[in-house]
Amino acid sequence: MREIKIKEKRATSRMGHLPISGGGLNASYTTVDAVANICATAGNLGMKYGKDFIWSHTDWDDGNDCITLLVKDDKYESFLHLALQNEHRIKHTNTGQIKLIKERR
Repeated sequence: MREIKIKEKRATSRMGHLPISGGGLNASYTTVDAVANICATAGNLGMKYGKDFIWSHTDWDDGNDCITLLVKDDKYESFLHLALQNEHRIKHTNTGQIKLIKERR
C-alpha cells in the first residue's frame, strides 16, 4: 500500500476544542473531523475502507498537521485531492453547543 498525506486544513475548519472546560476529553476535534471528511469523500468515490484505503496516522508535513492514509492504488491520491472539499463550517457557542453553518460564496 502507498502512503499519502492530506493537510488537515484542506479537510476541516473545525477548532480543536470546545470553548468550555473538559480537560483531555475536550481535544483533537480538528483531527477527527478531518478524518471523517476524508473517509466520507473516499466512500462517495466508491472506495471501500479496509480494502482500498485505511487511515494510518496523523503526521506533520511542511509545518502543517496532516492525515496519513494508506491507499491500494496511486490513482486514489489524485481522486481524493480533486474531490475533497471543505465547504462545511462548524461554529462553537460559548456554552459548548455546535452549529453547522454553510458559508456563502
